[in-house]
Amino acid sequence: MIRAENIYKSYEDVKVLNGVNLTINEGKTVAITGKSGAGKSTLLHILGSLDIPDSGSVFFEGVDLFRIKSKELARIRNQKLGFVFQFHHLLNEFSALENVALPALANSTNKQEAFAKAKELLGYLDLGNRLEHKPNELSGGEQQRVAFARALVNSPAVVFADEPTGNLDQATSEEVHKIIEKLKTDMNQTFVIVTHDHYLAQICDIHLEIEKGVIVS
Repeated sequence: MIRAENIYKSYEDVKVLNGVNLTINEGKTVAITGKSGAGKSTLLHILGSLDIPDSGSVFFEGVDLFRIKSKELARIRNQKLGFVFQFHHLLNEFSALENVALPALANSTNKQEAFAKAKELLGYLDLGNRLEHKPNELSGGEQQRVAFARALVNSPAVVFADEPTGNLDQATSEEVHKIIEKLKTDMNQTFVIVTHDHYLAQICDIHLEIEKGVIVS
């Protein structure tokens, strides 16, 4: 599904990625771990087309993401890629249901269909009784479940998660572990996850460690 070839990235004089090569197959959960500053999040953002490498290529389903028009890249990002971040990035003025439906509405999905899919996902993630609650009325774990539902609303081929348990306590982190395992089992969902969470890395199919901008194991 995803193939990265010879990815280099620097910020001014700081080399962050130094020739990364990797392949991610459909239906696999991949954890990327390493020390702070090792290049984990930068690699994730490049794989998800949120950042551009200085050199190298990222192929998604055979398409070279950085050699297509920006409009086509935006379409792929919206329809095929889902994103979950450490701090949720939910919109406080909208309800949980509205937050989840927004990417579908941006994808020109019929309003009724978008909200029906959002409601279905929130119910699947045990938030059926929290549809009209705003983010500040939800617990940290509930907010993260809303973020997962939002990432899934367009039925993406792959979900990129950047430290999805990084801002959560142990009990709430375990909720996220169960969500990822459930989505993999029920939906065969592909995940690429940057994490410091050792248990989360262990339950993934593949565990990659990055050090000084290179995958070392």
